[in-house]
Amino acid sequence: MARAVSRLLPFLLWRPPRPLLRRRPLNPSPKPLTTRAKALASCSSLVLPGDERSPPSSPSRRAPPSYGGGGSPGTIAAIVTSLGGGPAAVGIVRLSGTDAVAVVGRVFRPARREPAPWRPRSHFVEYGVALDGDESVIDEVLVVPMLAPRSYTREDVVELQCHGNDLCLRRVLRACLEAGARLADPGEFTLRAFLNGRLDLAQAENVSRLISAKSVAAADSALAGIQGGFSTLVKSLRSRCIELITEIEARLDFEDEMPPLDPMMLLSKINSMMQEVQDALDTAKYDKLLLSGLQVL
Repeated sequence: MARAVSRLLPFLLWRPPRPLLRRRPLNPSPKPLTTRAKALASCSSLVLPGDERSPPSSPSRRAPPSYGGGGSPGTIAAIVTSLGGGPAAVGIVRLSGTDAVAVVGRVFRPARREPAPWRPRSHFVEYGVALDGDESVIDEVLVVPMLAPRSYTREDVVELQCHGNDLCLRRVLRACLEAGARLADPGEFTLRAFLNGRLDLAQAENVSRLISAKSVAAADSALAGIQGGFSTLVKSLRSRCIELITEIEARLDFEDEMPPLDPMMLLSKINSMMQEVQDALDTAKYDKLLLSGLQVL
């Protein structure tokens, strides 16, 4: 029995041999790098290069701002007075863009004789008639040119003051569109004013609030915002924060050359700014009540 067990023991303890591991060469042949991998290998920083799919932009010309809404940075036109509320004495068609003067020049004929093309004087009112594509008179108008940058959008803006009938306004607008303008998207005049630096975001929002205001208090609050009330507060807080940071960093760099900073004065300024922020938050809640109103049962 012992002899039989001794013969079977090697077979019971046998294990299959481990597969041989392939050794990698110390210097493997490099794989071809892609365009972006080559750029990353050649750059010592982690800044990625520009997208290779887009054509290289010319350094001499800056790309025009995006106006959103599918619109293009061309000349826009729209009726800026209300429609559908019955006939009114006056209605306004507004144009804004680099070709606003040229478009109006194809539609407007001044009453005074002057050589073509029409050359307006900024912020001077002119009387004349509006013509369609067939050179037929469609309305008597007053034209108010406001050349850049002294305009609402900081572009060339021309307003045609027509008779307030919806039919007259739509005919003048159609003539402007046929002359080369495109129909403006909702709120695009204010959008251009914001993108061109004429208004900041808080002022642009208050334009909409003023238009939709349903009370005198709401209108006064929105008008104060348009005139820069909230924006002035934000700019003041920002400048004071920068001033405090400058004082602290200056003493870190030039500790031996400047007097020590008074911590009580520093805390006092910070608490004062915090209080102004809290007051602004409380005012924001009040403005929401002015906008939505109170429901009395």
